[in-house]
Order: sequence, then structure tokens, then C-alpha cells
Amino acid sequence: MLKIIEISELQTGMFVTRVVKQKGKLRLASSGTVKREEEITKLQEKGILELEIDLSKSLGEQSGLHDLSMQEFSKDYGQQLEHSLKIFEQAKDIQSRLMDRISKGKIANLEAVDELAHHLLERIFDNEDTMSIVTLVSENDQYFIEHSLNCSILIMLFARHLGYDEEVMQALGVGALLMDIGMLKLPLLLTEKPESFNQADTQKMQKHVKVALDLVGQLDDISDISREVIELHHERLDGSGYPEALTEQHISVYGRMAAIVDVYDSLTTKRPYRDAYKPASALLLMTDDIPGLDQKLLKAFISCIGANPVGSLVKLSSDKLAIVLNRNKRNPLKPIVMVFYDLQTKQSGEPYPLDLAKSEDVIKGSIDPADFGVNLQQFLIQTFSAK
Repeated sequence: MLKIIEISELQTGMFVTRVVKQKGKLRLASSGTVKREEEITKLQEKGILELEIDLSKSLGEQSGLHDLSMQEFSKDYGQQLEHSLKIFEQAKDIQSRLMDRISKGKIANLEAVDELAHHLLERIFDNEDTMSIVTLVSENDQYFIEHSLNCSILIMLFARHLGYDEEVMQALGVGALLMDIGMLKLPLLLTEKPESFNQADTQKMQKHVKVALDLVGQLDDISDISREVIELHHERLDGSGYPEALTEQHISVYGRMAAIVDVYDSLTTKRPYRDAYKPASALLLMTDDIPGLDQKLLKAFISCIGANPVGSLVKLSSDKLAIVLNRNKRNPLKPIVMVFYDLQTKQSGEPYPLDLAKSEDVIKGSIDPADFGVNLQQFLIQTFSAK
């Protein structure tokens, strides 16, 4: 589905096929997706006036998604999700080997970690929503590996939302990848303990931050931003955090951001001693009951991922269950969802995507997938592989 637009209408996520009108003589090296605002600025500076875009290959709500049929959306989303899940599995393997090498002091620089963070960052620019969804549907078979990857993805998404440049985004991503490497030096029985920690366990666990700082202290090329993420992600503004019980004036914005994504991913992940919180419940808990988080930044984080984040299971006013697939940045309460279950008939039908911005249906609340025996990753893979 091709459409000609003016340069002023061009947005990130749009797939450009050719230049239609220009002041100069620029020739596109190849067609492709606009990933950054800087690319749009360069095209404007070179005198581009009109371009042709392919809506069927464009990504996201702002790139004309609402002009697409739901069938086209399903096909594209399925391909993007499959690609993101594959990248996440590859990243788990890379991160596992990296953490093992760092913990044994067998890595002298951050080249491999930087490369992994950059790879994740590129995928975020390609499709934020499918990268967001993998942080909620991962299998949780390697908690510390997946937690570090999830936090890396989330903090880079957060930084992009706040307007930070790519260099800062990547440094934050690297810090998140490394912030829990100190856990590898703790006894296995402690890190996989099936019940909540007693005071002695807590004191041992809190040592992982200083252990991590000692490990990365051997690396000459780690940035100050990455180090702050590692050092500060468990500190709290009211002084209740660790390892130094720092207060507000001593905790940078990067440390505050790291604390938010760390808590959010921890809450939304099942642990041996508790079930996972629903994303909306986790955000509410962080707002009302967890002290020491930067509430202004937390509101920005909620704006970034949505009150019902991508991957959430929700109940609609029509008494149907659905999974949130795609955010609507203009109207966060009206995302695109995948409807799959009717609570009135208690039957699962053929799953279908529904754009709530074009429907009278609304989200009434969030649902725990376990209550309906839903494995989100398996459900999404099975649903889209059949499209």
C-alpha cells in the first residue's frame, strides 16, 4: 500500500520507497525504514519535498498503522514479533557467556557488551512494541540473564522516551546488562531460594552491587553512565536503599531510571517465592506502596510503556479477553489488542486484532494470565504463525 507524503509528514517507523520531489538531486541508496529523527532532519536539509512510503511495511501507530487492514497488521506484527523473540533468545546466549567470562575475570574490555547493547538498541528503533512484549513473555528459565536483558531493553526504551541521544541510551543499556553480574559470585542456593529472604540472606544479597563494581572496575572502557546504573540501581531517594543508603541529592537521574526498570521487571517476573504481578498492578504498587522511587520519573515511565503495557492481558467492556499488542501514543487508553476469549460464552474463538481507537470497546482492567492458563509466548507464537 503506497502513499505519497510531504517531508513534513515523514515520521520514524515509516518505510520510504523513493523520493518523489526535491530541490536537489539526492538519490536514495536503498529503500528502508526511517529509524531516527536525525534521518528526517538530514532529508529536509538536502531539500527533499515529497516521498513515497509503503504503509504495509511501516511500523507503529504514527506511521499510518490505522490506515492498514487488521490482516496486514497481523502479518507484519507476527513477523516483527518472531524476529524480536529470536533476537532475544540469541541475546540470552550471548549474555550468558559474557556474564560467565566477566565473573571469571576473562574479559578485558566492553566491546562484546557494547555490541550486544547496540544490537538491542537497533531492534528497539526497528520496532519498540515487539521488543517491549518480549520482556513480558520470556520463559524465565534463566532469571538473572533475562532480567538483565529486560532491564537493558526497558531502560533504553525509557531513555528514548525521555529524549536522550543514542550514546546515552547505549551506555544505559550496557549498565543494565552488567548491573547484576555480582549475583554470579553468590551461592547458588541463595539466588534460587524458594522462599523470601531472612535478614542474613538479605545482607548477603546486597553485596552483589559492590561485587559487580569490583568486577567492572577492571574494565578501562566502562562509561560513567554505565557505572552509575550498576552502582545506584538499588539506592532510593529516601535513603532506604543499598549499598550506601544514599539520599536524593546523591542519586543521579540514571540511577533513578535504573531503579524504576529494575523494580518493574522484578515485580512482573515470577520468582521461586512469589507469583508475577500483572504489569498494571506492578505500576500501581510502585506508585503507591514502594518508597524511594522518583515519582516524576515513574510517571514518565508509565507514559512510556502505557498503563496497560504491551503484553498485558486485559478485560474489555464487551466481556472479552485480549492481549495488548501495540501502543497508541496519541491515546494510551486505546491500544491495538488481540481478542481471543469470550467470558460470557466461556469459549476461545479465532483470535483477531482490534483497534480500540476505532471501537466502542474499552479496557476495563488487567487480568492475570495464570487465571486462564495462558502462556503468553506460546499463545502469540501459535496465533501469528497461523496467520
